[in-house]
Amino acid sequence: MKVLLTSSIILACIVVMSCNKNSSGPNPGAGANSLFPLTQGNTWYYLDSAFSADTTSIILTAHYADTMTVTKNTFTDGYGTVYLEMLDTYGWFLGSYIAVDPSNDAIYEADSLGGMQPYTAFAVAQMDGQVIQQNTGQYNPSNLACPLTSTLYGFVTPVTVNGYSCIYNVLLTNDCNSVPLEQIITYDCPGTGIVRIEDDEADSTSTGVTLYKNFSQTLTSATIVK
Repeated sequence: MKVLLTSSIILACIVVMSCNKNSSGPNPGAGANSLFPLTQGNTWYYLDSAFSADTTSIILTAHYADTMTVTKNTFTDGYGTVYLEMLDTYGWFLGSYIAVDPSNDAIYEADSLGGMQPYTAFAVAQMDGQVIQQNTGQYNPSNLACPLTSTLYGFVTPVTVNGYSCIYNVLLTNDCNSVPLEQIITYDCPGTGIVRIEDDEADSTSTGVTLYKNFSQTLTSATIVK
């Protein structure tokens, strides 16, 4: 289901964490306070929504239940970090492999959309609005002369999403004129995992100044093996 405007989610590892943090396996994803518990048997139940938008309205075009589980399939990156495959047939994590940093301060992801090049999907900030990572000069398929900039922001003040207390990240992609083109908001509840993903995109018929809801995936319940 993950259809990004660009490959801008592939971010350089700077500011908060180093790409050189190694993991001997997926075990850091286990534990009572893991950012994303990756124990076999864990199951997340989501409600997914897809929207279409124009300059005047947002229309719900699809609304469906979605179940995600952890598989035994793995992917190992160049640093030796082991990622576990997530079976999410219809949702955001379709085809994704997830690893949790040993320090439990970040969730890493690799998927076919990014050519299995790992990137930071979520990171714990120290204060609201902290710039965690930024990647400039990115390829813009719509305008080669106007490269993109993606910035990942972290927030620590808890927000409640469907009964879960979450911290969250915002990944914002702008063009060379600082016009926002896409925004991805990821809400995480330590000990439970990703509670909600929101993908907002600029309407193709507008100037791109306003972002409209494109997709959301919200946790309704979860079975977490402690």
